[in-house]
Amino acid sequence: MARIIGSIRSERIFGTNSSDSLLGLGGNDILTGSVGNDEMLGGDGFDTADYSRMGRAMTLLPGGFINKGGLGVDRLNSVEQVIGAAGFANTIDGISGRTASFDVNLGANRLTVNNVPFLGTLTFSVVNFVNVRGTQNGDRIVGNSGTNFLDGQGGNDVLIGGGSGDRLVGGTGIDILNGAGAGSRGFLEVDILTGGPGQDGFVLGDRAGSYYHAGGIRDYALITDFTPGDLIQLGAGEVYQAQRNASGFGVFVFRNGVTDLIADVRTTTFVSLPSGPFRLASGQVFTGFIGA
Repeated sequence: MARIIGSIRSERIFGTNSSDSLLGLGGNDILTGSVGNDEMLGGDGFDTADYSRMGRAMTLLPGGFINKGGLGVDRLNSVEQVIGAAGFANTIDGISGRTASFDVNLGANRLTVNNVPFLGTLTFSVVNFVNVRGTQNGDRIVGNSGTNFLDGQGGNDVLIGGGSGDRLVGGTGIDILNGAGAGSRGFLEVDILTGGPGQDGFVLGDRAGSYYHAGGIRDYALITDFTPGDLIQLGAGEVYQAQRNASGFGVFVFRNGVTDLIADVRTTTFVSLPSGPFRLASGQVFTGFIGA
């Protein structure tokens, strides 16, 4: 294994096409690995592991490991920023973590890991990541403007998408799934929401009104597993109607005399529905719906 050592200054350090040990020492260093199982030791300062030109989708794993998609597995130490391969669906994966939980905001390029044994809370900058698999504990995961796959795994999770069509999976526990987020409000996107076991909440609006109401049938949430006990949050100040169909029911919002589909809801058991148009006050629960 080649050992490549920097200096006390900020610099870029390159590895070879074999297994290397890159040591930054002082300064704000950029460690650029390649093929092989590398050790990336940042040292003092704000240090970056840069995989932007790796050309493979990669996965950031618990314990500071990076799986480079068949090109090796690196170990990161004292590295504050990880840049994934540009243009690829890079993933943050916490499945194998035991005690930790995630607070991830891909739009802000931020990953916070809570309850790390002996270390407490650690925060990293994560760039070019679009997918997240959570931990076995309660996580908060927020996507970005790209097409995200957000999987809560275990625990009671909060999952929030963003612009573009996202896929959200709650996993076990009582989860809250919001495919659109208050920013994009679901404009011209189709989000796929799967709650999983447990009584889950699906967010289709807030106190400013309904999501998914601007594009007709071109934007809506597809809820794949709505069961009795689940709740759908609807926006305030709107008139809605639920219409039963062969696979479940559709949720429509009325605007200026026109109905607009905001959710295609699939069910496997009978679910009671309101008859006719209805409006909800904030906090009011009505046959599976709750007002924002």
